[in-house]
Amino acid sequence: MNRNAFINSPHVAAFTEWLAEHCRSLAIRLTIKSSRFVPNGIRTNVTGLDLLGQYRWSTTKGKTGNWKETRDLLHALGDTLKQAIASPNEDKVLAACYQILAWGGNRNDAKGAMPFLKALHAEGKLAKYLDKSSRAFALDAAVIDANMPQAAKLNSMLTKVHALASHDGLPIYDSRVAAAIAALVELWRRSDGKAGQPLPSELAFPSIPSDRSVHRLFADAHSPGVLSYAPAVATTTAAAWCSAKIRLGWIMAVVLEKAPELFASEAAQDRMHAFEASLFMIGYDVDCLKENAPGAGISEVQLTHLQRADAAQLRRDHADLPYSTISTLNGKTPNIQYAGDVHIGLSGVWSKMPFSFDSDFLQDLLNDFPAGEVAGLGANMTGEVKTNTLGYWINQHYPSRPRRLASVLAPILIAEGCAELITGAHPIQLRFL
Repeated sequence: MNRNAFINSPHVAAFTEWLAEHCRSLAIRLTIKSSRFVPNGIRTNVTGLDLLGQYRWSTTKGKTGNWKETRDLLHALGDTLKQAIASPNEDKVLAACYQILAWGGNRNDAKGAMPFLKALHAEGKLAKYLDKSSRAFALDAAVIDANMPQAAKLNSMLTKVHALASHDGLPIYDSRVAAAIAALVELWRRSDGKAGQPLPSELAFPSIPSDRSVHRLFADAHSPGVLSYAPAVATTTAAAWCSAKIRLGWIMAVVLEKAPELFASEAAQDRMHAFEASLFMIGYDVDCLKENAPGAGISEVQLTHLQRADAAQLRRDHADLPYSTISTLNGKTPNIQYAGDVHIGLSGVWSKMPFSFDSDFLQDLLNDFPAGEVAGLGANMTGEVKTNTLGYWINQHYPSRPRRLASVLAPILIAEGCAELITGAHPIQLRFL
């Protein structure tokens, strides 16, 4: 499928018309918890899709991470990468990728995107690979074909590299952006009386393994699918991710054409990333859109069922991955067996109890405990726990999960190179790396 066939398909034409019409009137109630990347959190009501005034992604000490700072940083990162690719200079391309991943919140270069990029660099093929993929991703010329994906591998970090290698505003398709566009599609479907009909494949924007999905707004929504990290379907996942990334780019461009006033204060080349940035803020929790549709929002019981379903899916994705066996930090309770990593999520068994931590849960945790931070365990089942502990953090940010899971999290974080045990500390303390 090419761009013209896509944007002229009936479902896409109707959705883009609806979004262009309603982009100024959508009611959005942002409730975002404080974190290292969003200092002090955000609680505010906004009318309209332009959330640039609320945007925050603080990755540099002393910076707020507001839209202007982020836009300027993206210019610099993208220009550096594109110049290195054009040279071509393998070392400079790899260095530029490293800077992009650091901005994105990457904490462990031994896992996730960097091993893939380093392998291409070692073969002298990194610049050529990114040059070829950026040409294939060009929105005017891109073709969606499951047999010929534009990238050999995609994840929440590599999607940032490809977006910044592009010359036309190719969007970053991560968990927040995926959840936001899927939620907007479902809002349109319900406003048009299509809730019970099958979800059109053109508008199926799959979620990335995490607690963020359209189902946090409409529990009964038709699932747009989940991008699996299972090794057996790596090629299929890359193709589906490429398709979603390109289709979103096509939709954004059309909506911006139909609504020229949207992000009108931005330069033409920045309007696409401004659109993506607003989707990113919505995607923290798509429940922020519930005032736009009667019956939107989900109950605690529905949320629990969704979390169990997500956990089961994560365990299925990890079924073909090797399992590691490690000890708890006190050495007294049964060993922990787990698969995965902080980039793709973790699942396993501890004392006959299955557990799972999706990638967003882990990223939120690492955002709030930057390198050098010290934290206690706080896994006791009764009584109060101190604020600077993993157990307290779990209760505050994911109250449906028991704080005893800190006993599982702590040794896994150490095994994954994200933290170290402070020798001799009593009670147990970790230092994040």
